[in-house]
Amino acid sequence: MPTEHACQSAAELAAEHLDALRPFLQSGHPHGEDGGGIGDWPLGASALLVVLAGLQADRPGEQALWHAHAGDRIREALGLPAARTEQFPARRQPRGWDALAVVQHKAQELLTDLSDGCGPGRSGALSGRLARVEDALAGALRRMAVPEEASTRCAAGLAEAAGSLFGLRPSSPPAVPPHPTTPPLPATPPVANPALPPDLTARILF
Repeated sequence: MPTEHACQSAAELAAEHLDALRPFLQSGHPHGEDGGGIGDWPLGASALLVVLAGLQADRPGEQALWHAHAGDRIREALGLPAARTEQFPARRQPRGWDALAVVQHKAQELLTDLSDGCGPGRSGALSGRLARVEDALAGALRRMAVPEEASTRCAAGLAEAAGSLFGLRPSSPPAVPPHPTTPPLPATPPVANPALPPDLTARILF
């Protein structure tokens, strides 16, 4: 099971990336009201729950429902109002230490499912599912009018934070191949001076 320290570190990392969304979702740049003098990590814990819910969505219907409302869950994590439908009623989201405890519990559930050979493991490795959740989350943020670069960066950061709960690290970017250089042309051998024609005049005179 991920330790409390690992969960809080992941929540702090998630909060950094989550906070970058504020300029696009509300005027000004206020900090969360639930910090309680201990920083923004409680908001990050709420965002981690969104990613973990995506990892736990194992059936097509569950995945579609999560994808449709992931943006609203992110807005809730920031303390912003979200759109409501009869299918997606308002519900109290865990905050602060409660959210951190739920993060730890959900992460352990995923690890148990993987070790039992069920749950997300049926659809591939956890890292592969995390990549798909990252892509879906970036799309959800774009639908919220977050610019593409910012949505991609934030989704990658939240996925990195969630992956750290399981010891996953972001893959290193592929090495850039050296720029091909034009091989030097082979040296041209010096052209010898052509031999002078024989002096026919000398032969005639002598």
